[in-house]
Amino acid sequence: MTGMHIGLGTALIVIALSFQYLITKRLKDAKLRKAYAWIAWIFALIGGAAVGTDIGNQLGITSVGAIIASFVMLGFIVADLKDHRPDWPAFILVTLAPTFMRLSGGGFGSFFHLLLTPLDALVKVAGGLFGV
Repeated sequence: MTGMHIGLGTALIVIALSFQYLITKRLKDAKLRKAYAWIAWIFALIGGAAVGTDIGNQLGITSVGAIIASFVMLGFIVADLKDHRPDWPAFILVTLAPTFMRLSGGGFGSFFHLLLTPLDALVKVAGGLFGV
């Protein structure tokens, strides 16, 4: 199971990075750039959730540190989404946030687990679509 999630997550992140590259280096049409940005963010989020499933507990990060990192990341992500300007730092954070959310314990960990439940379902759907 470990290889499946890491392989699927990596594939989704590669797709997301490709769309981000196209946005920054090639694409000029504003409407298509916006659509590509959403595609990139969705694939990055699902890919980050898939990778975080398997490597989350192997990083050696404390629960308190993970909670703090998760809140900081979510703050940046929400601010960028609200401003309609998803940039590279927030794109990277949307990929990493699920891993840190999985490392959180206690009440906040339960809350983060609740937030990640729909993403876990999307990981399963994506796995089926990719034949994994």
